[in-house]
Amino acid sequence: MQQRNSDRMGTFGRRTYLAAAGGAVAGLTGLAGCLGDDSDSTPIAEVDPMTQGVDSGTLSWDDLGDLEGEITVYSGRTRDQIDLVFEELENKYDDLEINRNYNDNDVQVSQLVEEGDATPADVFYSQDPGALGAVHDEGLVQQLPEDIVGTVPESYREPDGYWTGVSGRVRSIMYNEDRLDETPLDSWDELPTDIFSYAEDDRFEGIISTRPNSGTFRGFIQAMVDLEGEETTRQWVSDFMDQDPVLYEGGSTQAEEINRGGDDDPIIGLGNSYYAARLVNEDSSSPIRVTFTEGDAGALFSVAGIAAMNNVEDPELVAEFARHLVAVEGQEFMMDDNGEFPVVEGVDYVGPLPGPDELDSPTYNLSEFDMDLQAASELLEDEGMMPL
Repeated sequence: MQQRNSDRMGTFGRRTYLAAAGGAVAGLTGLAGCLGDDSDSTPIAEVDPMTQGVDSGTLSWDDLGDLEGEITVYSGRTRDQIDLVFEELENKYDDLEINRNYNDNDVQVSQLVEEGDATPADVFYSQDPGALGAVHDEGLVQQLPEDIVGTVPESYREPDGYWTGVSGRVRSIMYNEDRLDETPLDSWDELPTDIFSYAEDDRFEGIISTRPNSGTFRGFIQAMVDLEGEETTRQWVSDFMDQDPVLYEGGSTQAEEINRGGDDDPIIGLGNSYYAARLVNEDSSSPIRVTFTEGDAGALFSVAGIAAMNNVEDPELVAEFARHLVAVEGQEFMMDDNGEFPVVEGVDYVGPLPGPDELDSPTYNLSEFDMDLQAASELLEDEGMMPL
């Protein structure tokens, strides 16, 4: 078994989302910033709640102010993950229009940096905290109101309120419980509780899968680097590739094929638990199941979250929009329809998976997550996992 050590990864320094763009992007950022300097909008953090702050209790949408006007959201989350929430808000508020711009997190970060303070975006809705940290480091976002920041645990947000998580997810081991006899296992209870076994144990050869091109997988790789060191992480990726895994471009497709259980479908997969939870929510007879590793990067709890851009058309609308995402309905919607976890204390998890309190995720402050996705991508490329 590969010995794990605590060497730190020198090449995983500060974020390098935009390293390839170099000085050209910096020049565009400066120009965009100049173009946006005419805005004199009130800082969002100074706008009073329309009714009451969300830190005053577990509030419903009916307790909050009505959403009226136009708001533009750049989303690093996919349409199937988040558009239903936007539709629900637009259905509730006749005078609300949410302009959506969907693309990969990396693309959205690059676009926001290029546009600078002249961006039409009011809100960046990110799939992961690394991208939120990147736009914060570029000085593109402003502080959120204190009541919003105060309702989310500190480890799930930027300490000074420049971004906040709005829903949680955890890395997991997915499997099709109907296919045990096609594996060398005698019982699903034999599934290991450490992430390294899935790369080192030859019982998983030819039956395992993952999705390496996602920001959350690269975040998992970055977490492993931070917790175990670069050398150990590289060895894990190399060993995992020796298992002849099926590599997917989409998390939904991976979960659906594990669930389908065809001859050419993988039986086991590393992925975000909410993909499996969504299938079970839709059909309780689905054979896909989830288990978790313990105390390592394989059980990393992370968040999707939002940041407000420096210049917004309607600060009051943006603030109230953010309050709706962390209010009860916003949190429950993410559980019921997307299989995710709440991040607000007082909102109980209801779903087909173990709740956050039952997980043994590693202690990890996401606000300090130096998720250098470019360096993580390079590591995966070096070890033959990327490109697909």
